Amino acid sequence: MEYQLIPNTSISRSQRLLQKISQNWQRRAQVKTQEIDIKSTVDKSLPDFRVDLLPFKDHPDFLEASSEMQRKILSCGWLAYNTKTIDIETKIVNPACNHIIHGEVPGVDDEISQQTASETLVDESYHVLLVNKACHLTRHQRGLQSLVLPNFNLVVNMYQEQSQYLEYWKKVLVQLATATVSELFISDYLDLLAHDQTIQPLNRLVVDTHLQDEMAHGTIFNHLAKHIYSKLNQEQQEFFIEILPKPVRWFANIELTVWKAMLEQIGFAHTERVIADCAAVNEVNLLRIDYTGVMSLAEELGILNSSRGIDCFGKADLFAVVDGRQKCLAT
Repeated sequence: MEYQLIPNTSISRSQRLLQKISQNWQRRAQVKTQEIDIKSTVDKSLPDFRVDLLPFKDHPDFLEASSEMQRKILSCGWLAYNTKTIDIETKIVNPACNHIIHGEVPGVDDEISQQTASETLVDESYHVLLVNKACHLTRHQRGLQSLVLPNFNLVVNMYQEQSQYLEYWKKVLVQLATATVSELFISDYLDLLAHDQTIQPLNRLVVDTHLQDEMAHGTIFNHLAKHIYSKLNQEQQEFFIEILPKPVRWFANIELTVWKAMLEQIGFAHTERVIADCAAVNEVNLLRIDYTGVMSLAEELGILNSSRGIDCFGKADLFAVVDGRQKCLAT
């Protein structure tokens, strides 16, 4: 359903931008309009994933493994990549959209916010369907039907954070902050594979199709966060400031628990040593992600103009970009 731009000058700039995005939804949404011929885009001779995205890509035990084992590990990487994507959609973003649709967040009792959240929810459902199909095909082709993946740190950390609070509104804001950070990150996350001609063409096409929608979702959550933040009371704003930097670190986790489970299941002989060596280096690698979008959002909200904001972001070891260089907020 499309509706006309509301000429009410009292609505915020973020609301008006959300309204324009919503008007273009029928033409924009890729996953629901683009049919992918799964079987015709398969090339079994190409790997499923990129070696440079493995947390142990330079480890001697991986480099000395047989080509068959390396290929199987890359298939595990593709399955983990997609399973994490599904977790982001179903356990983080979709519940945040539901909170908005049900008016459980301050400032979202308007048609614009709820319409946009509803459309995003539809997009994400199509994404899950698409990615699930791709995963099932990979499992069948590579003999990985029985592979079981544990929960990802991103989701586990969000649930643990929510469990610390009795107030429902705090749990909701933790969900919203995690969804906002995830949607600001996921386009870069997907872009790593979307144009890679060295991997399975099906895998590249699946990610590229998903990416087209997610580029809009980052903008949507950016403006939803701005609109919602402006409607929070002082206590709620201070809590949101405290929470916002935390999902950045959760997203940067290299998910060694998941990798350990997968490597053990496929019979990789040196799992314990490889995982231990990776953990010893750094299990949370902020350098592997671009969080300038989160920093820009924090700056636009005025969070980084306050001592509380600087303190919260500094404790998370996040950096502000100043004159093209990264500057530690903790200094």
